[in-house]
Amino acid sequence: MVFRLLRPDASKVWEDENIISRFSRYKGIMDGTQIARYLIAKSLECEFNPQDSLDDLEKLLQEKSIEFKDLLMKEVPELKNREIIPNSYLKLAETIAYKYLESCIFCERQCKVNRIDGNKGYCLLTKDSYISSAFLHMGEESVLVPSGTIFFQSCNFGCVFCQNYDISQAWKNRRPIEEVARKVSDKQLAILAEKLADKGALNINYVGGDPIPNIHTILGSLIYQNINICQLWNSNFYLTEQSLSLIIDFIDFWLPDWKYGNNKCGKKYSGIENYLDVIARNHKRVHDEGSGEIIIRHLVMPNHIECCSKPILDYVAKELPKAVMNIMGQFRPVFHSSNYPEINRRPTSKEIQEVKNYADKLGILWRPVS
Repeated sequence: MVFRLLRPDASKVWEDENIISRFSRYKGIMDGTQIARYLIAKSLECEFNPQDSLDDLEKLLQEKSIEFKDLLMKEVPELKNREIIPNSYLKLAETIAYKYLESCIFCERQCKVNRIDGNKGYCLLTKDSYISSAFLHMGEESVLVPSGTIFFQSCNFGCVFCQNYDISQAWKNRRPIEEVARKVSDKQLAILAEKLADKGALNINYVGGDPIPNIHTILGSLIYQNINICQLWNSNFYLTEQSLSLIIDFIDFWLPDWKYGNNKCGKKYSGIENYLDVIARNHKRVHDEGSGEIIIRHLVMPNHIECCSKPILDYVAKELPKAVMNIMGQFRPVFHSSNYPEINRRPTSKEIQEVKNYADKLGILWRPVS
């Protein structure tokens, strides 16, 4: 295939026994010997009424999550023969997502605006979702190539150094979102995902901007998707516990950012509160309760080795032993970086190597995907 010529490491990486061991289920979905989680969830029946109280629906979600984990233990032939149920575990999650939209708590900003009624919080999105582009991405981590990336417009972060600032925030309060991106329904998103799969995508990669404000649309699209393909969450990971509960059982592979090793830097450079507490909590949860198949992206920032890079690596080594890391040296002083002299340069090769050496010292697996 063409992608092997462009990225020969995308094939060679699967010769690494550590990668095969840590990403065995993802590899199984690619090979057709395993079934994507969302397809299994569509076979788990839920008896509920959309008019039920939110408390009752959330309680049922917890109960069905336990049943779902038991279901994952069954043999693949049995799972393949299960019937798709209209009132499924997946449908329950989508129903709750729309209730959360009435007082939005998808991310930890918790704006609590009624997006159903057209109100907007920090992300400036109503209930509608918009995408800026969708294509086969050859530049992702080796195990993910080619990746079916779907870039959502807008973000819940305000990173001063954002390299995708045109998607995430530069348009805000300047141009209507309809002028810079295309609105998609859940069904249209599903069609787009299946077209990417037909072109050879190994996964459906929800990114942006950030996918968090679009949880309801993504869950809705999964109801319409019918392909056995890995569902991948590529995000800043600033979700609330409630919203993470809506997707944790349906995502096969996690590709979260981990930018800062403390709350102070998160506030200064991304404009958000309690960064470390939220991000560490969410990483730990998908590691222990979710698929556990994770590549953590860490962007090495100039002058932030001691305050950010090393504390992150310490946590990963201690609490997330199954995770693989991508130690990234692609930081560039773009967007508003010039207002912050301490980060208004590229990281030096010495800084990047110091982080990689520290990861080696801690026994973190990073080389196959960095």
